[in-house]
Amino acid sequence: MAILLISTSFTALASQSATSAIAESTSIATADSIGMKKSQGFVRGLSNYQYIPKNEWMFGITASYTGFDSNDNDLLMLIKDFNFTGSLIGVNPYVGYFVADNQCVGLKLGYSATTGQLGNFSLDIIEGMNISLTDLEYNAAFYSAGIFHRAYLGLTRGGQLGIFNETSLTYNYGVSHFVRGNEKSGITDTKTVSNEIALGLAPGLSVFIMDNVSASVSVGIVGLSYKHNKQYIGEEFVGEFMSSGANFQINILNINLGVTVHI
Repeated sequence: MAILLISTSFTALASQSATSAIAESTSIATADSIGMKKSQGFVRGLSNYQYIPKNEWMFGITASYTGFDSNDNDLLMLIKDFNFTGSLIGVNPYVGYFVADNQCVGLKLGYSATTGQLGNFSLDIIEGMNISLTDLEYNAAFYSAGIFHRAYLGLTRGGQLGIFNETSLTYNYGVSHFVRGNEKSGITDTKTVSNEIALGLAPGLSVFIMDNVSASVSVGIVGLSYKHNKQYIGEEFVGEFMSSGANFQINILNINLGVTVHI
């Protein structure tokens, strides 16, 4: 009886193994028959071609200009007696060294100037209530120095076209004047002296127009900043204030066109 049980057990195990093998082979055959394959990896994204090689130097300058004249803006015809002109210019020379392919670190200097003149402004809100301003002038000059890192992404095999993102840490110093009145009514000059440290981003597009010369366009994005201001009326000190914040947004007034020489 014992021998018979052992034999029966071996027979059952053999039958189970055979059944499993048949099921496995059937499953494989079925998978192959309906076209199922083992999972495969996919490569997505842009290929980062070499745009600028390691150990190369670059020297360049970016410039920006924005002008405004109320006489050229039809939308401001809704405002009565509005006469305003203004401009914003910026110049930023820089030098950089490529520590690796498509990776550059460098030094940047800057100068910007803003001017604005409001001859008159009149706004009627309701009958008997209006706002009127005359003889206002604003002008400011800012100087900056900072370090930057620029990472390129080459879009073509031949290295003609690339995009980049520039991260910069900058110190800014500037003086602005807000002048009210005229010689007859008296002139009041409010002066503000500013010191600022800013961390910013500037994505852009670059294209080689000659073998060693590229042109670029970038848009400044304000990041983190800390500012300390002192204010004077005439020559009299009237107060100071500090401000800081994080504000990541596209600055449409900071669109820069640049030309870079590579050696």
